[in-house]
Amino acid sequence: MIIKLIKDVRRKTLAVKDSKDRLQIVTLKACDMLEFRAQGKRFRYEVPLAACYNLAVIYTCHNWYKKRLAKYNEAIKDGRRMHKPRKLPKIFNPVLYEALKLN
Repeated sequence: MIIKLIKDVRRKTLAVKDSKDRLQIVTLKACDMLEFRAQGKRFRYEVPLAACYNLAVIYTCHNWYKKRLAKYNEAIKDGRRMHKPRKLPKIFNPVLYEALKLN
């Protein structure tokens, strides 16, 4: 059963740290925002869930392509004939691909 997000949900991360080695507190806000702040600090970083979804789509498709390409390279080494998988078109802003270091 899926519960609607009507209250903020806060969790402490296990391994995500900032540059000063402080753990991050993540808040899934009721207004469809994701919020990060360092433990013990007040300054917060917010990002819309739609932006996180777009990054997740890009990251997942890139991983899918890498797996297909590895399968293709293995088949070529074995002497089997296969079609090389095509890269998926970059439908989002190029800055998103750079943020994930996928270029």
